[in-house]
This record gives sequence, structure tokens and C-alpha cells, in this order.
Amino acid sequence: MPADFRVPTGWATPTNKWVRDNALWVPPEDWSPTPGTPAAPAGWQFWAPNKLWWQTTGAYYRSIAIWARLSNWLGLVFLATLISTAFIGPSPLLALVRVAAALASITLLIVHESLKARLTKKLLAQFAVLAHNGRQERLTREYQRYLTAVA
Repeated sequence: MPADFRVPTGWATPTNKWVRDNALWVPPEDWSPTPGTPAAPAGWQFWAPNKLWWQTTGAYYRSIAIWARLSNWLGLVFLATLISTAFIGPSPLLALVRVAAALASITLLIVHESLKARLTKKLLAQFAVLAHNGRQERLTREYQRYLTAVA
């Protein structure tokens, strides 16, 4: 599973089979697993990506990797100008390059992280649709088997 089920306070921890069978399913608002169990807080995020998520979805993030690489390179420029100041001495040009590199690096890192968050949300939504369709097919098959068995 590339995502972990986050159990709301007061809920029993579901079995691994339940988590796999109901992958990325989000219960309706005010739903609780058993009578007397409090509903999840409004806006509760039931699923969170885990380490396997990044291993299985890495190809989807290649298009935004350039922003992180550029941020890293500008971070190296910042460090190089900082170190060179120790050898050369204070220089207004080096200070300007250092500040510009630092600001650009931070800006690009923020751009990368916001794009990554947006892409993660989109991917989770797409995978949730696939999981929902698979769950519906499984429930339909199980119900048809049930109807056949009791007929």
C-alpha cells in the first residue's frame, strides 16, 4: 500500500485486510465504524502517503524535479560564495551573488514543494478513483456470489 490509513481518535485500528480491501476509501461525513464510536473530525485526512508512495510514484514527479535540482545548485553557489568570502575577503559583488543565490534557491524550493503537494493530491485522487472502482467491482462480485449461494 502506498498510503497509510490514519485512524481517528476513538476508532479501533482496522485489520490489514480491511485496509487493503478499502484502499483510499474515504467514509462519508458523520460516518462511524460502529454505533457509539464518534465520527472523524471534519476534514480528517484518512490516507497519507508513506515511503512506498515515493518509490512507486517517482516517475510522476520527474517533471518537477528540475525545480529541486536548480534549488540545490543555487544552494551550492551560495555556499561557494560564502566560502570564497573567507579566502578573498568581503566583496560587495560576492555578497550580492550570495544573497541572490540564497533567495532564488529558497524560492525554487518553495515552488518545487508546492508543485509536489499539488501533484500528490492529484495522484491520490486518481488512485482513489481506481481503488473505488476496484472496490465496487469486488463488492458486486461478492454480492452476486451471495445471491447465487442463497438461490
